[in-house]
Amino acid sequence: MKPRAPSREAYFRALLEAAPDAVVIADGDGRIVLVNAQTERLFGYPRDRLVGQAVEILVPEDQQGHHAGHRRAYFGAPRVRAMGEGMELSGRRADGSAFPVAISLSPVETEEGTLVIAAIRDVTHARQAEKALRDRETRFRALLEAAPDAIVIADRSGRIELVNAQAERIFGYPRDRLIGQPIEVLVPERLQGRHAGHREGYFRQPRVRAMGEGLELHGRRADGSEFPVAISLSPVETAEGALTIAAIRDVTERRRVDREVKALNERLTRDNAELAAVNRELEAFSYSVSHDLRAPLRAIDGFSQALLEDSGDSLDATGRDYLNRVRRAAQRMGVLIDDLIKLSRVTRADTYMQDVDLSALAEGVAQDLQAAAPGRLADFAIEPGMIAHGDARLLQIALENLLGNAWKFTAGRTPARIEFGRGAQGGAEAFFIRDNGAGFDMAHADQLFRAFQRLHDAAEFPGTGIGLATVQRVIHKHGGRIWATGEVDRGATFFFTLQPRTANV
Repeated sequence: MKPRAPSREAYFRALLEAAPDAVVIADGDGRIVLVNAQTERLFGYPRDRLVGQAVEILVPEDQQGHHAGHRRAYFGAPRVRAMGEGMELSGRRADGSAFPVAISLSPVETEEGTLVIAAIRDVTHARQAEKALRDRETRFRALLEAAPDAIVIADRSGRIELVNAQAERIFGYPRDRLIGQPIEVLVPERLQGRHAGHREGYFRQPRVRAMGEGLELHGRRADGSEFPVAISLSPVETAEGALTIAAIRDVTERRRVDREVKALNERLTRDNAELAAVNRELEAFSYSVSHDLRAPLRAIDGFSQALLEDSGDSLDATGRDYLNRVRRAAQRMGVLIDDLIKLSRVTRADTYMQDVDLSALAEGVAQDLQAAAPGRLADFAIEPGMIAHGDARLLQIALENLLGNAWKFTAGRTPARIEFGRGAQGGAEAFFIRDNGAGFDMAHADQLFRAFQRLHDAAEFPGTGIGLATVQRVIHKHGGRIWATGEVDRGATFFFTLQPRTANV
């Protein structure tokens, strides 16, 4: 016996239940005639709670009045309405929550009159995806507009699809005059033919090209003027086809700076050559001073001494005094020559940077000073373990001058006290040498480190005025600075800094 074929109604109901969307069938009065299982799942109602109800039960309360009017208008001229057509719509679940829906409508003529089949789809995820896409697009456009470079996006045929505000500023076009134009509108006329060939070659083998790579490039403004540019290119595959993102930077200022730097380097090369020549001349001068001037000074001093020894009895007191003055002047000139040569050598000396124990250097200088005048009462307080990074030979010269100054200007103090330590000054570590000697007037502090400048009487504190100038040059060669504070008859403190070790390695 053959199985009975399902009735037309059973066949229709099976299709209805298998539909992926919620299906609601309503009559001309808007009463629900039939729903499927997906409707129950989507709206949260059992079907017996829906059949016979007005279709507005599935519409948010604030939209029910408008919906009833739309329903009556639809039944006045029923037609098939595709899903997604019309306004954004919302559904209402049994718990009162609303959610976005897309609805297709199909009128059906039956013996009982016109019915409408509504296929309803929850589009929450689609709306979220659309919002996310809009948000991404908004962020992309915000980033595009905030970019410091001009951004021009072109399609495979070289037509401009999108530009940012910086492109408008750099090229002088409003964006509506650029969209749809060939990219060559931004290229100088003399280069447009070659550029089209380069563009076609790039699209055959698209790749990321870093800014500054390749030949020198030029852009063309709306007024026809040219300017140098650097361009980076990035290919992007989209649903509409391949695009190229060009980031364009006006390098007019950079080219100007490059030219100035090149000119400066050339000038420095010339200056270095001239400086080398000057240094050679200074070497020759130093040699001349050391040998040619020192010899007559020694002769003046020696013959003056011989004259005093051999003929001193025939001279009166005034004559002997004159000869002694000649000897002292010659000796002072010899010391001055020695100091000038030291200053010259410090200025020209190469530096060999290493870790230097300043405390040990200072201890050695202090011992030499005390050995030269064992009868003086002097207290040296030298902080142990002070390590600096520098040239040991030059730092030795600096400490000999600074400690020697402190030793000289504390003459007559009982006891003399000379300190060498370190501490924070203006947020940086500084070394200091402090004494309780003659001090100085701070009104003249700016003269301390000038060659031949003296703040004290040479008869009381002899010297050439070269020592502190030498110290300053040593400190400057180490990338540091030196300064001093003092008060007349209350001592002085000399501070100096050295370039940190990390800057030299």
